[in-house]
Amino acid sequence: MKINRLTLEKCKECDELVKVPHQLHGHIALCPNCHDVLDKDNTWNLRRCAIIALAILILMPFAFTYPLMSIDLLGMPIHATVWGGAWKMATEGYPYTAFMVLFCSIIMPIAFVILVLTISVQRIIHQRPRYTLILLTKIQEWVMLDVYLVALGVAAFKIKDYASLSFSIQLSAFVIVTILTTLLFIKINPKTGWAYFYPEYRPLPSDHVGHPTLCPTCEYTFDENIVDLKGRRRCPRCESNLSVPDSIKLQRVWAALIAGVIMMIPANTLPISATGLAGAVSADTLFSGVLTFISLGSYSVAAIVFIASIAVPFSKVAVLFYLLLAIHYKWKHPIHLQMKLLHYVHFVGRWSMLDLFVLALMMSLLERGQILSFSVGDAAFFFGAAVFLTMIASSQLDSRMLWRIHYEHNNQASS
Repeated sequence: MKINRLTLEKCKECDELVKVPHQLHGHIALCPNCHDVLDKDNTWNLRRCAIIALAILILMPFAFTYPLMSIDLLGMPIHATVWGGAWKMATEGYPYTAFMVLFCSIIMPIAFVILVLTISVQRIIHQRPRYTLILLTKIQEWVMLDVYLVALGVAAFKIKDYASLSFSIQLSAFVIVTILTTLLFIKINPKTGWAYFYPEYRPLPSDHVGHPTLCPTCEYTFDENIVDLKGRRRCPRCESNLSVPDSIKLQRVWAALIAGVIMMIPANTLPISATGLAGAVSADTLFSGVLTFISLGSYSVAAIVFIASIAVPFSKVAVLFYLLLAIHYKWKHPIHLQMKLLHYVHFVGRWSMLDLFVLALMMSLLERGQILSFSVGDAAFFFGAAVFLTMIASSQLDSRMLWRIHYEHNNQASS
């Protein structure tokens, strides 16, 4: 009978050294300290992932250019498309806001499937995909087709009281692309790709004696000292710089967070949209837009918009400020609560883009100069910038800094 040997892995969340079976046989390996996923065996192989990615790429032109929904305005059908909303926003004088919408709804989804296909091609031509794998792990949070799908429903509720609304059969292409992309997220595992393309970098045996280091980029646990010409320690597998001090990491988080907070001031005070009906124009801020849905009796839509546009951005900023202060002052607070807060920030950050996607869909349907018109307000750019900056801030916050403070307090208590 073949023995399933144990290997050593460091947890990327808490830095705990854990013995993990080399072959999981359909199981998931969890860190016993923080319960983070160390490895899993329910992923697809590269060939199957490439087939799904190719199917998504074939459907994308239809999903992005075909009508998602249509309105009948004075007998004239007007269609909303993913591309049309961003293009209309750009041509109406909001190119930077349009780029944010385009970046998350078209550019990043296309880049994601192209990277998966590129890795498959590199496997065929026997080329190592170092930079491809690094990019694959970094762009996944920016692919927001699922958020766009929810925005489609919010936009439908927002416009149904003004014009006759219908969904197109071509919407199925976008729904299929969204489902397949989400499935690909779940089933692809970059860590497996690193192990496949770089087999010489073997995991440490369970009886290894030393002080292993974890590379957070490729999740490789090693006990080698690789230094470049500038004296910076590098990962032997992906060559990432491992000598960035915690002070520099915190400066990056503070800079992005403070910039995001500054952007939130005009985002919440200036009008984010303006709707015109029979010559009467009404401008809405983020909060007044929620009140409009409530006055129309659309309480569920009002709740979705309030959570995504107001509650989530402010709570995300509050949580990040708390975690940064906890690191700075080394507060002795429950570590598992802090981890739950950090996971919350990572999960909800992208959903704040919902409002910009709704604006793009509205721009695609309603043009200026019509009896029923719609235009984007100045707050849209600041809101999108705040979402981007807070997402960057949360991605730069290293959870291991919080765990080191936790370990330090435990050592002081035991001594």
